Amino acid sequence: MRDFRDAKAMARTLRQALAAKGLAISNSESLELVAQSLGARDWNTLAALIQAEPPATAEAPAAAAPAPDPPAPPPGAPAPTPASRQGFSPELETSLYRAVASASARGHSHTTVEHLLASLLDDPDARAVMAACAVDLATLRQSLTGFLDGLKLPPPEPDWTQAPTDAFHRVVRRAVIHVQSAGRYPVTGANVLVAIFSERESHAARFLAERGMDRYDAVNFIAHGVVKKGGAAA
Repeated sequence: MRDFRDAKAMARTLRQALAAKGLAISNSESLELVAQSLGARDWNTLAALIQAEPPATAEAPAAAAPAPDPPAPPPGAPAPTPASRQGFSPELETSLYRAVASASARGHSHTTVEHLLASLLDDPDARAVMAACAVDLATLRQSLTGFLDGLKLPPPEPDWTQAPTDAFHRVVRRAVIHVQSAGRYPVTGANVLVAIFSERESHAARFLAERGMDRYDAVNFIAHGVVKKGGAAA
């Protein structure tokens, strides 16, 4: 499982994924995208954090001071491993890349929360939550596609493309903070989906509300497996 210390490998994966779709970005652009998706202000900030972080090893050196204990997991849940702390699930990594690729394909200068929500429609963890909350995924996809196709954003700058918006950053950071405080790792598409509801002024939150989904129903399913009336259990 990758975490923030694997940012350079994640950046290479991002470049390869976009190149496979015919979308070329530079190494510096890829590093900046990954840094911001992980909640850092820019690559230089994240690089400093990586340099300050001690390397993860199977056994700590005998002379090293003991590491602080991780947050206690909920009863019955396995304790997180060092590699999973602050990490995204592989499915969520793919969803984040897909959101950026969607903005790039439309010639948008920024990746918005709406790009992110559209990408989560193909994220297995987020789809399970929406299905349990009785959301018609086909109708939601149609609404989002129409909105994004008609979204007017300035063209990307020559040296920068598809920078995530501030709202995008807030959503990802909220999901990470929630997972860290709960001691449940890694961050998944379901966590990001719940975090979207805090962006009350966003079109993404409005689209979900229009289909009868709210944060309470989502959290109730994630935490307790309670399926909303009319919903489908994963």
